[in-house]
Amino acid sequence: MQIRHAKRGDEGQLAFLLEDHERHYGNPIAEGAGAHGATFLVEAPPGGTMCLVAEREDGRLVGFAILNPYFPGPNLTHGLYLKELYVAGDARSAGVGEKLIEGIRSLAQSRGDTRVLWTTGEANAGSQRFYDRLGMRREKKVYYVMDL
Repeated sequence: MQIRHAKRGDEGQLAFLLEDHERHYGNPIAEGAGAHGATFLVEAPPGGTMCLVAEREDGRLVGFAILNPYFPGPNLTHGLYLKELYVAGDARSAGVGEKLIEGIRSLAQSRGDTRVLWTTGEANAGSQRFYDRLGMRREKKVYYVMDL
């Protein structure tokens, strides 16, 4: 299993995973709708959104982590916001999520980030068990959304 940045040539598999992610959370999505997002992630401008992928030895992508830089953090430091972490259903419980978290930690440390933040749905008990098992710290926050 290799964790690496998404690159040109990953668009098809990444589009499939993006669509699979939406279906997993019960969102109706048309076949092929992930293509635009996959292209965005592969060709993101420097300093912007980053996408790590989990690639099996056979070349199949089985997960992704989408991250965005943020500033300011504590004491005017910078960090990463983990927008999405997803592992394909047939690859769960095989260590892929842990490898992605390790990849995120390594990326953040190499950038000099001081923190990685993320949220999970209040009812998403599986994700919460996963993060708790890894020893991640919970914070009591209120999460706001502005729909436009």
